[in-house]
Amino acid sequence: MSSEKRKIAYIDGKPYEISANHTSILKFVKSYVGEKKVPTLCDDPNLAPYGACRVCSVEVALQKDGPTKVVASCHTPVAENQHIFTSNENLQNLRKNIVELVLTDHPMECGTCEVNNNCELQDVANDLGISDHRYNSPKQHKGIPKDTSHDYMRMNLDNCINCGRCVRACDEIQGSFVLTMSGRGFESRITTDNDMMFGDSSCVSCGACAHTCPTDAISDVFQSKSAAVDKKGKNYMFLLWSWV
Repeated sequence: MSSEKRKIAYIDGKPYEISANHTSILKFVKSYVGEKKVPTLCDDPNLAPYGACRVCSVEVALQKDGPTKVVASCHTPVAENQHIFTSNENLQNLRKNIVELVLTDHPMECGTCEVNNNCELQDVANDLGISDHRYNSPKQHKGIPKDTSHDYMRMNLDNCINCGRCVRACDEIQGSFVLTMSGRGFESRITTDNDMMFGDSSCVSCGACAHTCPTDAISDVFQSKSAAVDKKGKNYMFLLWSWV
């Protein structure tokens, strides 16, 4: 029997043991209190932590009743004696502000979208009680032409939220490095190779980008993400395909 001391951290006041697979606060929280306790957008358990969206923010204190600090739970390591708070008024307001800013540059016509009721952005917004945003006449990228040049994939950047998951999946899972985040700030956008059309790029049609996309900014022609077709969500079957 191991004599190693058990390490404990606290989630909303309750103690839980830290195990070797708890490499981040987010994984720690999800393993004990559920997948939806802390919302996420840029996180994918199949990819390395990224910390771009900050929707997964939690408050952490290093001692009971001590001062708290807001951190991104997806890439912040869990440590012994941390006191983690997953939901309070400040966190809810922060998450709402972040998601509303995302929605300022996203179409709000969910009813006519292919991934209606199977969209991670829609789910997070609904869970936070958001149906619209509060910003008047925000700067937008609306009207980006759809890229239908690829035989198997479609790109609709009007629905892109710049989470970077497609870029990371292309890099980390497939190793193709076809997709890139180009530009800075408001001008950031997903591009293929040297800003080529999707169909002219070096894409090998593995489907990794489409499967990880939280909206339908990138989709697979032969694998619809509509709720009617995909009732069980994303399954990452592309890992079994013998493209390489």
